[in-house]
Amino acid sequence: MTASQDCHRDWLEARAPAKINLFLFAGPRRGDSYHPVFSLMEKVSLYDALRVCRAKPGSGVSLTGMDIPAAENIVMKAARLLSRETSVSLDVEIEIVKRIPVAAGLGGGSSDAAAALQLLAAVFGLDINGQDLAQVALAVGADVPFFLTRGPQLASGAGEILEGTRVPEHFLVLVTPDCRLASGKVYNRFDETGGSDLAAHESRLRHELHNAYGTGGIASLLHNDLEPAAVSLCEDIVTARRELLACGAAGALVSGSGPTVFGIFPDQKSANAAAEKMRLDFPQAWALQPVN
Repeated sequence: MTASQDCHRDWLEARAPAKINLFLFAGPRRGDSYHPVFSLMEKVSLYDALRVCRAKPGSGVSLTGMDIPAAENIVMKAARLLSRETSVSLDVEIEIVKRIPVAAGLGGGSSDAAAALQLLAAVFGLDINGQDLAQVALAVGADVPFFLTRGPQLASGAGEILEGTRVPEHFLVLVTPDCRLASGKVYNRFDETGGSDLAAHESRLRHELHNAYGTGGIASLLHNDLEPAAVSLCEDIVTARRELLACGAAGALVSGSGPTVFGIFPDQKSANAAAEKMRLDFPQAWALQPVN
């Protein structure tokens, strides 16, 4: 009997949402190779699907549904670190159905890793509290702790210092051009510009966010220090951004290291209509909403 046959009655499932950065300011690279940031992140209703099941003792971790080699896979890294932290051998099958585009600035890998940590802790009944799980998540990657939180978050440090906040109601259209951008390559191009003085922006942005109302208020906050670097590597970003604005977006911006571009819309109807138009030129276009 295979491990899958052992598991078929006992799978535990979760959805892993994508994220966008409504604003992202990045400073010069630190000595630990991370860039300090000040960012406003929110999860959106585009999901990968994960499920896990305990397997035969000694079988180790089996991962299907991703074409990234196990040694480089962030979900495998999460499982290894959780096993080390808890001193529990995690003999498990993990299946992932990818819907979030890869290397697109949407944090799909980090979200998958966070969902896997939560599922593994539940399936194995691990004695680990939320704070310790967040520390494991941080060891996996700077964006992973964000996906263990609820609602939008202000992120600082390397992205691991999180603070819940409010964002006015809005709807979104996400468009992913047909090009992959490795975040490291985008940051290397960004490093040629030197980066932002974060202290000069943080207090202003907190004040503006506190006083932001409606889609116009959100649109006034949109900024991404990485956008010029991403555009230099994928010119289709410019076209996607221009077309979203032509479809009625109050503002449009590259998310994270790109190439995904999102537009801000006031209601579901206008977002749906814009997404339909955008699919004429960009097949990967979705009308979405924040996950709060």
